[in-house]
Amino acid sequence: MRMSAIVFSALFVIFSSVTPCRSESEIAAMFKKALYSKDSKAMTAIVENNEDIIPAEIAMLLEAVLSEKDAKEREAGFYVVEYMANEYKNVAKNANLLKEVKRRIFDSRLSPPVRPSAVQGVYLIQGMSSEAVKNVFLPDNIIIKNGGVVRWVNHDKTAHLVASVQVIGEGGMFSPEIGDGQSWEHKFYKPGEYYYICFIHKVMYGKVTVEE
Repeated sequence: MRMSAIVFSALFVIFSSVTPCRSESEIAAMFKKALYSKDSKAMTAIVENNEDIIPAEIAMLLEAVLSEKDAKEREAGFYVVEYMANEYKNVAKNANLLKEVKRRIFDSRLSPPVRPSAVQGVYLIQGMSSEAVKNVFLPDNIIIKNGGVVRWVNHDKTAHLVASVQVIGEGGMFSPEIGDGQSWEHKFYKPGEYYYICFIHKVMYGKVTVEE
């Protein structure tokens, strides 16, 4: 059964309003076992045999993982959820669920959105490391007006490279390597959500939301 992006979003809204259960469902447990055993045939069979309920299973599992306090356990859970959503995409020939899962996971790694003030018409984002944190964008989640310019300034000894994550948002960003003390800027002409990472350090996440 082909399901729309609206239906998938509604599923996540419904299950996010319910207190997550930490115990895995039988289907999720079977898929996890097959995944860790690298049994691709078993993973495909599990999704094929339960195709109609897999979206709800994934929605419930994702909400449980998002509530996990331990960072390592949460990342391990994300791996399982995303793999299951990818398998569903292959079976159902529908990428909407995978996109929604990737978006929810990415958003969970970001700080709450802020509306920074522009400096001479430019919004500044710093790439940096410190004793407390390593390889981060600050701020990592901003909201700006359409037509705004964002400048990424590197205050790190390591080079960074801004690259769009197009599967879950608007594209168009791919900077050259930005060395220590260097900067790169991009003007946004279209409203939307722009997800990006450092192409060198894949654990650096950022998002620019462009409003009218």
